[in-house]
Amino acid sequence: MKKLYYIPIVHNQTDLGSFGSDLSMVGERKYGTYLWRNHLKEVDKSWERIRIEIDKRLKNVSFEKIKIYQDGLPAVGDIGIKIVKEVAEKGSKNYKIIDKLLKKGAKIETAESKDFLCKEYYLLSGISRAEKQSEAYAKYKKVSKELLIERDTFIANQINVTLNGGETGIAFFGAAHSIIDKINKDIDIVVIQMFKDDISLNLMKNSRLN
Repeated sequence: MKKLYYIPIVHNQTDLGSFGSDLSMVGERKYGTYLWRNHLKEVDKSWERIRIEIDKRLKNVSFEKIKIYQDGLPAVGDIGIKIVKEVAEKGSKNYKIIDKLLKKGAKIETAESKDFLCKEYYLLSGISRAEKQSEAYAKYKKVSKELLIERDTFIANQINVTLNGGETGIAFFGAAHSIIDKINKDIDIVVIQMFKDDISLNLMKNSRLN
């Protein structure tokens, strides 16, 4: 039997790196400072609920049989472990959970294509450099839709190929992704949805529509 715990996530500012502060300013303009800061607190609380839920679900599972698939992480092995540790130390709730699992014996699997991620980073960084940011953003939205489809196909294939019988996978991916429908039928999927504050739900809904 193969099991996959699929966790739709909302990133906190640490996860987003250099784009975090810019996106936070956009959030404050759209929702207001008070509501946006309250949303960030709720995101942290949601990550704590995820941590507790994972601990409960894995209580009787051998950690050597656990594989982790992470949004935006193309590296595995020593490099992947180093990245996870560094981002966790910067305050990422997501990566703190992964770091804890790795220390217990879980393994990171390659979920993302480095080429696809580089393309997306180039598109995003191009928005801030552009003279006409609205046009650059429109271009990004158009190209990113096609790129996301390619990413999702790659991710699903990686899960299908690397998750073996008797193993448990844990997948952390943003709500914009559409991966579940591409997973093989022999994998038992359990969705763990913990982000339930109004802004998180709105962001997740809009990410699917865009």
